[in-house]
Amino acid sequence: MESRRTPRPRTPEARLTKLIVLLDRHRRIVEHRSSLRAADQRLLWLFTDGRARTLREIAEALALEQSTVNRQVNAAISAGLLQRYRAPGRSAQLVELTAEGLERFENDVSLMLDTVGTALAKLGDHDSEQLLVLMERFVESYGDTVTE
Repeated sequence: MESRRTPRPRTPEARLTKLIVLLDRHRRIVEHRSSLRAADQRLLWLFTDGRARTLREIAEALALEQSTVNRQVNAAISAGLLQRYRAPGRSAQLVELTAEGLERFENDVSLMLDTVGTALAKLGDHDSEQLLVLMERFVESYGDTVTE
């Protein structure tokens, strides 16, 4: 005899979690179309202010272990995205964005923004604005919850 299970009610928490997982899948599709890996994008984003940094400053800003940052920075230097140099009067080497790194980062950001812009346009002005207001409130509330 076949057992029939009663489906559990779909709670708001379950629905939202499912949507976040789906959004992340879609984000990964866009990421695969990008020229940079996600780690490179996060790293390069930090340097778009034009300021050079030490490995320690990078680790603190990204909340990562210095060994992880060292590995990521070395890979980005090998790829021509970042460069390292020693400034007069400083013991620690500084890392900064290269012209190639900035160009590739800007191209990837344009791809992401165009994709999101197209999706928002499909919603229409009113629904897009409602979504943004609610997302801002949710992200703030979620952030408050996870950092308590």
